[in-house]
Order: sequence, then C-alpha cells, then structure tokens
Amino acid sequence: MKKTAQIEELEELESLSEPEPQKLPNQKSRRLPPLLRLTRRTNVFLLLTLIATGIFFITGNRQIFLDSNLTLILKIITCNAIALSFFSAIATAECIFYLIKIKKLKLIIHLICYIIIFAASTALSILSLTINLLSEGISF
Repeated sequence: MKKTAQIEELEELESLSEPEPQKLPNQKSRRLPPLLRLTRRTNVFLLLTLIATGIFFITGNRQIFLDSNLTLILKIITCNAIALSFFSAIATAECIFYLIKIKKLKLIIHLICYIIIFAASTALSILSLTINLLSEGISF
C-alpha cells in the first residue's frame, strides 16, 4: 500500500505542468545605442566639470584670488563650455538620427535635454569670454 501511495504521488507530481519561466525584458532594447551612450557620458562629465569650475570661480572671487588665477579659471571655463556645446550638438544630431530610426519616447527626452545643455553652454561660453575681455580692460 505504501508503494502504491508513493507511486500515485509521483504520478500526480509528474502530471502537474511546470510553471513557465517569466520572460525578462530584453535588456538590449532598453539601452541606448553605444555611440549615444558614449556622447551622453562625455556630456555628463563636461557638465559636471563646468559646474565645478564655475563654483571654483565664484568662490575664488569671494576669497579674493589673484587676477592671474581667476583669468586661468575663466579660460578653463570657456574651453570646457565650448567643448560641452560641441558634444551636445553632436548628441543632438545623434538623437535626431536615432529618433528617426528607432522611434522611442526616451530619445525625445534626451533630445530636449541636449538642446537645453547646448543653449546653456553656448551662453556660458559667451559670458565667460565677455568677462575675460572686460577683466583685461578695453583699450584702443
């Protein structure tokens, strides 16, 4: 009797269907294209260094740094802002290309962010060049 009960239990277990494994979302479809990822990381790096040098310039003015040091910081800000505007323009073009190719909502958000970053970095580069020009003095 014990053997028949065990056999019946085994038959019941075998008759039960195994649950199907849950399908994980395709990780590659959620990721950005590799070139856009690279330019995004470059934009984030340049944006963070621009913010850091801007804060350094502001605190340097408060702590009365030497004029040569503040001029050097302004030149670094200018170069960084120009590089950021260049890379954000490239990223904007990439977003437009991939938006036409892939058609995802996530790329529209990236596109808007890159346009805003491009406008802000261009304005900041013009502002830092103007401050640098005014600090050297206007002579005829």
